[in-house]
This record gives sequence, structure tokens and C-alpha cells, in this order.
Amino acid sequence: MNMFEEIEREKRDLPKVQNIKKQMSHYTYNGYQKIAIVVFVICFVFGIILGNLFPACGSSSNFFDTCTSTEFNFSLMVFFWFISFLVCLFFFALGHIISLLTSIEKALRKDK
Repeated sequence: MNMFEEIEREKRDLPKVQNIKKQMSHYTYNGYQKIAIVVFVICFVFGIILGNLFPACGSSSNFFDTCTSTEFNFSLMVFFWFISFLVCLFFFALGHIISLLTSIEKALRKDK
């Protein structure tokens, strides 16, 4: 068997943007997923605020080990964004699992 013939037989077209949009419009979010999205937006803004509230030392003096200039704490902001992303992803996944289980339950009830 020719490998190129098999590729032609198995080849599918890429989905169009309208098809993807139509499939995503049928998806409804449950409470856990909505809370995860809202909390992530809040944590995104709060990460920027934390980076400004706890500035990093830009330069220090040699005699007293004090900061002479401070700058935005980018590493704290990114760290907070990463942790909040993981927590919100966990809640979003939990909501998705609950959504799948409820759809399975509905399908099983229809069969009876």
C-alpha cells in the first residue's frame, strides 16, 4: 500500500471558524466554571496590584543595604498569575467533570 494514498484517504479538512464558533455557542457553563472565570479575571487584576504594592529593589546602597530605588515586582505578578491560573483551572475542570456527569445521568435516565 502506498503511504501517500493512505494519507489522502485519511485526510480531513481543517474546521472553519464558523463551525468552531457554532460548536462553542452550544456550550453552556455551569456555576463552577462561571466562578472560575470570574475569579481568574479578578486574580489577573489583583496580580498587577500586588506587583505594585510590593515593589522589588531596583538598586541598593552599599553601606546600609537599603533600597535607593524600587521598581515593579514583575516576578511576584507572574507567580500570582500562575498560581491563580492553576487554581481556576482546577475549578473549571471540576465544573466540566460535573457537567459531563450530569449529561451522562440524563442520558441514562432517557434509556430507562
